[in-house]
Amino acid sequence: MSLKLPTFNRSLIILLATQIITGSTIPILFLVSGLLGPQIAPTLNLSTLPMSLLVVGVALLSPVSSWVMSKIGRKHGHLWGLFLTFCGVAISFLSIGTTSFGWFCLGSFLAGGGMAFNNQIRFTAAECAGDEKALVHSWILMVSLFAAFLGPWITQTGRTLLPLGEYTGSLVLLLVCLVGAMCMIFALPYVPVARVQETARVIKTKMLKSVLSRQEFWLSVLCGMSAFATMTLLMSATPLQMHTIAHFSNAETTMTIQSHIMAMYFPSLFSGLLLARVGLRKLILGGTSLFFVSIWVAFNSLSCHDYWWALVVLGIAWNFLFLAGSTGISLAFTGPERFMAQGLNDALVYGTQSIASLSAGWLLFTVGWSRLVWFPVPLLGALLVYALVYKLAPVRS
Repeated sequence: MSLKLPTFNRSLIILLATQIITGSTIPILFLVSGLLGPQIAPTLNLSTLPMSLLVVGVALLSPVSSWVMSKIGRKHGHLWGLFLTFCGVAISFLSIGTTSFGWFCLGSFLAGGGMAFNNQIRFTAAECAGDEKALVHSWILMVSLFAAFLGPWITQTGRTLLPLGEYTGSLVLLLVCLVGAMCMIFALPYVPVARVQETARVIKTKMLKSVLSRQEFWLSVLCGMSAFATMTLLMSATPLQMHTIAHFSNAETTMTIQSHIMAMYFPSLFSGLLLARVGLRKLILGGTSLFFVSIWVAFNSLSCHDYWWALVVLGIAWNFLFLAGSTGISLAFTGPERFMAQGLNDALVYGTQSIASLSAGWLLFTVGWSRLVWFPVPLLGALLVYALVYKLAPVRS
């Protein structure tokens, strides 16, 4: 199975380059929040609140980002999203120096809202791809592999860079990267949004009914919900479990998270071709099975090596299910209703992720790691049944 290249046009090149930069935002904020959270939070139970609010911001603004892009176009929508992310990171930077947990939470929320716009890059790229939607989705994920290096590297490099507080330098470096991403989006060709000759209320009603009546939509949503809920619950709890409870070092914890992020994106070197060869059903079944393996390894984790393996398998499983869900949405919805489908998909997916993230700290300190890891099993079981029952069409690469 050889690496297949998509057709590189100007728009795709810009979007891939932007994804490399913006893809490092969440890893940086997750690492900074996970390592600083126990120090600045009023109680340990609130340690993961900034991470949770980051995800809540993504969930709440996902339908908004899709609606905004349907009105002003993809290019301007991405610019507004990057500006909102920049504001959130800037507030987080200022809050560290004053050790204000409330302002740090606000900054995380705003940054998450901006990332809701950035998450639309995969759909923007797919619209430029013609019949290569599955392949382009996998390439968007694949270039995010650089985030596995860039994000943790920025976090560690900037940790003591400035005297204003630990990790303030990391956030300043991130702000510089976001300015660079804005400059690249300015070079993205502007594509006007097609106008439909009906009232807005009629259009929305028809589109909503059309989207919600499609089984492809619900299967794609269930893929994304299962992938993000399971991955976020375990990943959000891992820094606290390893560093705060099991007393592993900062370096060991960072290495584990970095390896997890690499595992999330590295399979994209072949997962797009794998999807075209085996189809959506087998990719979904494979991803779900890997999630169960990850949960079992996490349940039995004692050493740093055990946590590393659990998080690596977790990343691969997420890649398979996220690719399947995103490709399913792109293939099923290509007309004006695509904005509605994409917005609803992201709202449900990231809404579920926000619940998982909000629950992570509380569950970890209430029921413990060994019970926390089993909470995603019912959702994964539902996906397994749906994928086995529902008939799926073949996918073109």
